[in-house]
Amino acid sequence: MADTIGTYLWKGSDNKTIEQVQKYWTDNVNTTQFWTGDPRKIGTAEFFETVSAFIKKNYPHRYQLIEKEAAKYPGGTVLEVGCGAGWELLHWARCGMRPTGLDLSAAALELAQKNFEHNKLEADFKHGSAEELPFDDNSFNVVASLGVLHQTESTQQAVSEVYRILKPGGEAVITLYYKYSWKIFLTKLGKVNFEFSHEDAPITRLYDKQNLRELFAAFKNVDIFLDYIKATTTPRHGFLAGLFNLVFVPAYNLLPTFIRKHFGHAICVVAQK
Repeated sequence: MADTIGTYLWKGSDNKTIEQVQKYWTDNVNTTQFWTGDPRKIGTAEFFETVSAFIKKNYPHRYQLIEKEAAKYPGGTVLEVGCGAGWELLHWARCGMRPTGLDLSAAALELAQKNFEHNKLEADFKHGSAEELPFDDNSFNVVASLGVLHQTESTQQAVSEVYRILKPGGEAVITLYYKYSWKIFLTKLGKVNFEFSHEDAPITRLYDKQNLRELFAAFKNVDIFLDYIKATTTPRHGFLAGLFNLVFVPAYNLLPTFIRKHFGHAICVVAQK
């Protein structure tokens, strides 16, 4: 299925395959870039505690969104597509939902399992693609995917799969990269990688609000809003990283919220089946 909605961040993305995406996220499990210690300690208690503290400090809006949605379905089922190391999935579990995590990367799932064991919580984990979800129709109260579906071969197919496995009345909670965000602008201006400093993701699509209305046309009660409106520092090193951390971040965050909310890093959709 060839996507007709959204644009690519980098030229040549349309030639990339799901196998390349899988290899990238196996070699670069998301959020491991927040760990600046010994790479051999990834997966240890020290790693989980350090990265958890970083995420909670810099991305509180993630947890607020999860808490708001989980309150609608007490004791319900949630699938996170692209669960990575399991940070958001942990919070769904803490909010009383029954969590299932799916990821294309076996390495990410292994780290997520260790994360749950470290936190003495339980979840089901599945290895698979967002474009062919291994679940029956009408299976989950909530299907969440925070910053993932823009990096598969067909985001449109993935959204169709989300719709299929949602229960009637259930909700999709999806975050995608926003085409007009400050982060996209700086990435292109500085000609730097968007994800990891040493290598960028094979596929990255960008969306605006109209794109998302089209992408989620099959859903009802579609709420679209910008997320990540506060700039956070990067753990990268070098001149551009220093300029970003010491100049851009404090200056940008001084702007009034009514300005920053138009240039958020991501665009979020909460849509009901």
